[in-house]
Amino acid sequence: MPGRLLGQCGPLDQGVGLSGMSGRRAVVVGGDAAGMSAASQMRRADPRLEVLVLEKGDYASYGACGMPYYIAGEIASAQDLLALRPEEFAARGIEVRCGHEVKEVRAGARVIVGETAAGQSFSERFDYLVLATGGKAVVPALPGADLAGVYTLRNLSDGIALREMLDRGQVRRAVIVGAGFIGLELAEALVKRGVQVQLLTRTERVLNGFEPPFAQPLFDELSRHGAELIAGEQVEGIEGSNGQVAAVATNKGRYAAELVLLATGLEPGVELARSAGIALGQSGAIAVNDRMKTDVVGIWAAGDCIEVKHVVTGEPVYAPLALTANRTGRVAGDNVGVQSAGKTSSQRFRGTAGTLIAKVFDFTAAQTGLTLLEAERAGFSAAVFTRQSRTRASYYPGAEPLWSRIVVDRTTRRLLGAQILSREGVAGRIDVFATALFNRMSIDEIYDLDLAYAPPYGPVYDPVIDICGHAMLKL
Repeated sequence: MPGRLLGQCGPLDQGVGLSGMSGRRAVVVGGDAAGMSAASQMRRADPRLEVLVLEKGDYASYGACGMPYYIAGEIASAQDLLALRPEEFAARGIEVRCGHEVKEVRAGARVIVGETAAGQSFSERFDYLVLATGGKAVVPALPGADLAGVYTLRNLSDGIALREMLDRGQVRRAVIVGAGFIGLELAEALVKRGVQVQLLTRTERVLNGFEPPFAQPLFDELSRHGAELIAGEQVEGIEGSNGQVAAVATNKGRYAAELVLLATGLEPGVELARSAGIALGQSGAIAVNDRMKTDVVGIWAAGDCIEVKHVVTGEPVYAPLALTANRTGRVAGDNVGVQSAGKTSSQRFRGTAGTLIAKVFDFTAAQTGLTLLEAERAGFSAAVFTRQSRTRASYYPGAEPLWSRIVVDRTTRRLLGAQILSREGVAGRIDVFATALFNRMSIDEIYDLDLAYAPPYGPVYDPVIDICGHAMLKL
């Protein structure tokens, strides 16, 4: 276990006495993005509400999305990822206890029970309960998955342990199982630490939906930096020597490694909710309404443990994303706090488009909405269009190629999804497409947008407009 960080809390952190409380009490289970957003918003909405946060891990309120950059050494200390110290939350009227795992919710009695990291039992009453139990890394049922040197990256303790292993200088070769956003971000981090990296994936798709030939520039970028992408192989086991990982075996080969990272996805942490009789949705995550209320009176849920509405299909989906976690936490907290104050909250969660962006060496990859396959499965008569443009006017120095792809409903001409790849100019353009999805815009309406133009920032017909115009001609 690493040395205690400033801002780390543990079993001995019991918070401070809170005066001037109303007697009403809210308990939040989970102290990361959704949980701390909920707790903070509760106190804003009702300053007299007593708020207690119980976190089973060693840290609360940290920037989980920054962990790949901490592992790469671009962020010097894990301390830099911590948002606020427990005593700073206490000064805001929020008591945070780490090392406190909630084991059971007794909804009828309005009581939770659990156990500290030191093995001590505890129980707490609540008037309002928010479950922000997050997601957990999917660990494939593989022989050898429990060997030393096999890691997942889900929490800050995982990140610190991985950084410390790399700092010891004992890792020359690493295998990453999975080529989603986390897998590719970690590939860059390890290459920057001087590690030889191989990524294994069962299909030719990367980043949860980018596939050849559209994704070829990304494949080339990985190769250019020495990260080898090995597609179409099924991992069958992890081999070890004296309890330490030695290699990954697939149906086609064997890949030596001192470090294996399992980046095979995330699943909702719903064990507590399930045992309490709280309804789960079709995705397997906790079912909530747009106020984040569960089907049990007095209990809300938020973050990576819930399912939310997709703005394109209108159907519930599991979308464990940072903004969604923070925003659903805030909505849950506002509804609790305002209700505690005797009023009705106006805050609702409209849904997600699944917007993602990642830095992969010198490239940026982003997507929003549905892929072609997802659109067809959702019942749309969908078409896909691909276009190569430039990030600046052709005569302006430094212009880079930019590849975009959109999915469009043939009948209504409504935009259903988009993907963009380039070395620059990706973030703003994917956000235009995400905005269009939220407003159910057609490609004709997007084409008519008055987007900013100057030669250093794009051609006169921006790539967003250009690909929509291309699709208009083809449909």
